[in-house]
Amino acid sequence: VVKVLEGSTPSTLLLNQWGLCDNGGNVQRVGTLLLNSDPGSSHGKVTNQKSDALMFRSLETAQCVKELCLKILIKESPDRRNTTHALISQVYKSCCLYSELGRHDLAKVALSRMRSLVDSFKSSEFRDDFPNTLPLILHLEDAKIMTCQNNFDTAITHCKMIVNHLKNYVTGAIDQDNRQLLAKSLLLGGIWMTHQNVDSAKVILSSFFQKAAELALDIHNKTPSDSSPAQASAACFKLGEFAANLYSSLDARTTSDTWKRRNIAVAERRRELEVCSGEVKKLEKKARRSSDNMDAFNELWIHRETLKREVTMDERETRSVETSIKSYLFMAMKSYCSALKLSTPTTTDVSKHVFRLVSLWFKNCDKQETKAIVNEEIDLNSSTIPSYRFVPLIYQLFSRIDSPVDDDENSFQRILRRLVLKICAEHPYHGIVQLIALSNGKRVGSGVSGRHATAYLDNVGDAKVEAAKCVLQDLRKHGPDYVVALMGSYECLMDAYIDLALYSTTKIQDKQTEGISFSKCKLDLDVCMSGGRRGNRNTSITNMPVIITQPPPVRPDAKYGDGKEDPLGAERVVGFNSTFDLTPSGIHRPKIVKCHGSKGTIFKQLVKGEDDLRQDAIMQQVFGTVNDLLRQEDSNGNDFTRKSMGVSMFASSSRRLKLITYGITPLSPASGVLEWVNDTMAFGDFLTDSKGRVGAHSKYFPGEWGSVACRKYYDNATAETRRQVFDQICDNFSPVFRFFFLEYFSSSMEAWYTARMSYTRSCAVNSIVGHILGIGDRHTQNILVHTKTGEIVHIDFGIVFEQGKVRLFFVVL
Repeated sequence: VVKVLEGSTPSTLLLNQWGLCDNGGNVQRVGTLLLNSDPGSSHGKVTNQKSDALMFRSLETAQCVKELCLKILIKESPDRRNTTHALISQVYKSCCLYSELGRHDLAKVALSRMRSLVDSFKSSEFRDDFPNTLPLILHLEDAKIMTCQNNFDTAITHCKMIVNHLKNYVTGAIDQDNRQLLAKSLLLGGIWMTHQNVDSAKVILSSFFQKAAELALDIHNKTPSDSSPAQASAACFKLGEFAANLYSSLDARTTSDTWKRRNIAVAERRRELEVCSGEVKKLEKKARRSSDNMDAFNELWIHRETLKREVTMDERETRSVETSIKSYLFMAMKSYCSALKLSTPTTTDVSKHVFRLVSLWFKNCDKQETKAIVNEEIDLNSSTIPSYRFVPLIYQLFSRIDSPVDDDENSFQRILRRLVLKICAEHPYHGIVQLIALSNGKRVGSGVSGRHATAYLDNVGDAKVEAAKCVLQDLRKHGPDYVVALMGSYECLMDAYIDLALYSTTKIQDKQTEGISFSKCKLDLDVCMSGGRRGNRNTSITNMPVIITQPPPVRPDAKYGDGKEDPLGAERVVGFNSTFDLTPSGIHRPKIVKCHGSKGTIFKQLVKGEDDLRQDAIMQQVFGTVNDLLRQEDSNGNDFTRKSMGVSMFASSSRRLKLITYGITPLSPASGVLEWVNDTMAFGDFLTDSKGRVGAHSKYFPGEWGSVACRKYYDNATAETRRQVFDQICDNFSPVFRFFFLEYFSSSMEAWYTARMSYTRSCAVNSIVGHILGIGDRHTQNILVHTKTGEIVHIDFGIVFEQGKVRLFFVVL
């Protein structure tokens, strides 16, 4: 600041360091700044963020110092215009910061200070820089702070007032600011009204969300700007989400038992009307011949007319529900597709919308009434929606591949094939492996003799396998040259993996479990990348596959190179150790191999056969999605704070909740490769005695019962004495896991404390997620603990979604 005042440093350099101007020295004008703020940002959300007192004082002091310096610079700096707008921007950022930290009273004061600054500068020579709609914009900012204080009713009133004031002034290109403000007010008003259930869903949809999306799209199409794609995509996402919720509500209603009983009653009423109409005709003839039948005729006629009205009302209700279902579904699909086309890689929280879009597509792709709606929308937009948005759903998309049932180019299967081809051509390192694995559907060896023994073939029909092979053939014909070369390399590598996975070790596992030679077993994995031992492997020397359990990060621009060099963030396979090991336990004794990466890294992998790993892979996908949600929740409202004070300082108050994931790649329904989680050990290995190792119980409590003795003692208990036996075991079997942290994290008190906190958080997240997903079979060998961080790692997800309870139920029966 002193250098700026002395004239030795330009003011734009200081403003750029404080994030108040761009690299060109341009400061955003206040109206543009407020209109371009993200409607989904934490400013305007109810936040419960409690900041550390010391950190908050530091932040508040920094904001006040910046404001004071800018006020001084306004008087002394030759560039008063930019400095004036920089001061207003700084006050607005202070307002956002206080809202993010839950200090809404200070946010309100900051906004009031900003209004005073605007009023004072509007009477200066810079008055033309302030739009006429600025008072309304500030009213909207007031409304945002009100929602943070749970004062939604007043905030909604503010929004409606702004909408009513602007709705007559939004025609023509000259009203750009008015149109942006109206679109934003409609969107926020719809969000807040939905939160409070202020009005009917139809009114909120038609009067707020739909108009906001239409206006935002119109602004983007006619007068695009840097912020218009984000504004339009946000409005379309909200419209799609709201319409999808309405569709789901009506769909659930039409599939409920109540609706089925209602349809039965409607059918009975219709039959009763037919019978009654016939009786009326008969009595009408008798009434003409004799007046004695007139009273009975009149009574029956009245009953028939009543039934007619009821049947008409039933039919009207049925048509209304069916029409609404189609209308909401079409609106949701169209809005989601429009939003995905406009969203940028920096747009947050997009994955849930992609999941919802694909879910709606799959749910309706075969329904006679709605398949045309969803298939046409996907077919129309799949070529323009960036393919990287669908990469996280590769398992779900590829598992739906099947033979087309007709020659219609717009059928579900043909549209799905085109989408799969696009994903594989643009993201080959993520799509090719799954497609080849699907084509290996009949390579099951002796089958799956463990879990899923009777069910694993349900998703491996002949039609699926042939359809996957057809897609591979189309990719060879129409895909880029380097993708075609990669396909050959991946097929060679996966074939070698499958041969190893299905190789029977029953003859050698009792004699040798380490250093088993590939050549003696007539296996080619160690030389598969160089043509195999008999020269029967056809692979590209230049287009080598990446480490199969660690594909590169998904790139929005789909630029992974030409296959002749390592993709960014990944290594290619250059070879394997010439020997492999067997695990000390397991039903089928998985093999342990070491893969050599192109950068010299050695990747330890577990190759499993006669076991279906597709469910495990899906669970890792779910865990990754949970981590995304936790990351968004953990950083919600902290973006500006992180930018202001740096990640390291703010990370001290972050919960850092996450699940440890690892790579799992199914190769066929009966084989797969798993990433070896380094620096971990099973709970059971630490607690109990094993080969060459004394367990913690024996080490720290040598005089107490052993785990085997406890189990036998409990198994021999009767139903009446079971509780007493359990208490007795607890008295003779002390907890010892606390010593794990003393053994592995004894370097300092800080290391010990950090590891214990990591363990606690990790246990909490895994327990909650495990309970929600119904993960079973959680014995001490299926839970690992990390010896470097203290976090826990769950493995082996053969029993999920409460399958353990179902199996127990059948055992009882």
